[in-house]
Amino acid sequence: MSDVRVVDADSHVMEIEDTWAYLEPEFAHRRPQVVECAKESQGSPVDAFWLVDGQIRPRLLGPGATFTGTPITSTFGRSKPFSLGSQAITDVAARLRDMDAAGLDVQVIFPTVFLVGIAENPRLEAALMRSYNTWMAGIARQAPERLKWMAVVPMRAVDEAIVEARRGRELGAVGVATYGTAGTRMFHEPEFDPLWAEVERLELPVGVHTGWSHPGLTESGTSYYPGVMIGFTLPVLIGYFSFLGGGILDRFPALRVGFFEAGADWLPYWTERMDQYWLASSWLAPGHPRSARRPSEYLATGRVYVTCEGEERLLPQVLEFLGEDRVMISGDMPHLEAREGVVAEIRERADLSEAVKAKLLGANATTFFRI
Repeated sequence: MSDVRVVDADSHVMEIEDTWAYLEPEFAHRRPQVVECAKESQGSPVDAFWLVDGQIRPRLLGPGATFTGTPITSTFGRSKPFSLGSQAITDVAARLRDMDAAGLDVQVIFPTVFLVGIAENPRLEAALMRSYNTWMAGIARQAPERLKWMAVVPMRAVDEAIVEARRGRELGAVGVATYGTAGTRMFHEPEFDPLWAEVERLELPVGVHTGWSHPGLTESGTSYYPGVMIGFTLPVLIGYFSFLGGGILDRFPALRVGFFEAGADWLPYWTERMDQYWLASSWLAPGHPRSARRPSEYLATGRVYVTCEGEERLLPQVLEFLGEDRVMISGDMPHLEAREGVVAEIRERADLSEAVKAKLLGANATTFFRI
């Protein structure tokens, strides 16, 4: 398998203050600033934060607890095995060396700071995302064969999201990144259809990534563990419902979508449960909106992808359920839970054929992102 081009479908950049250098003049005075406190003063190595419109992000404790690991000037950031230049990809050569060490030929980069609702104001959030996309495009241009990136779009401002998807395509993005919900709104609501229509026209895939996008779920977590399990993870499952159960894939038959950083073994359970209630809705709520077919039937269309961890025990069952052509690896560099050994873990598995391993390691991501 030494000739396999290995594609990490989901890794990250850690944003720095230069990320906001491209803000339009009307928003320049509201650019996020790094605030540092006494070293580990809250009993955590996360001791640097973003100050945005008077609000601190991330919030470590209390209702709405979140975690991102950025800014990288924290004790946490400086303690990682990756240099600060690699984490922020300000030193492209350093990131490429880290990729080489991990056995990765290509990385698809997602943002980090937008894993939380960094700005309460939707228009400010949209401006921050525009600045990020411009900044990230400049980084990727320094190693275009190895660094690919996803353009993040402001789902709470659909008109601006449409424009930004188009601009992201022009800047070289290989897809559009979202976070499961638009606040409390689900993606299958009619207000989002113009965006999906434009993304379909642009022939870009949608990447639904884990993140604290739903305020109610976020508010339920009061520390890291419940916060990451509930507020961070469950929005991906909500997004999955919208695409397969809410009719998005009916209305936009050329659209392809992937679900990132939630692992893969949830997919059979969630899909079968959706099928169950899809059937029940036909007589309990006749006429109510739903997908035209059972959610599981869309898996055979070849438009639904998911990322996996290298050590997931149920991976063979997921491959049988979803299809061996629709699962990709996730390295998650340079985050806390990064699986720097994901390539080795996949290569060493005895329950996967060499042909399947080649698909997981690169072929499937190449197809999904069309790289």
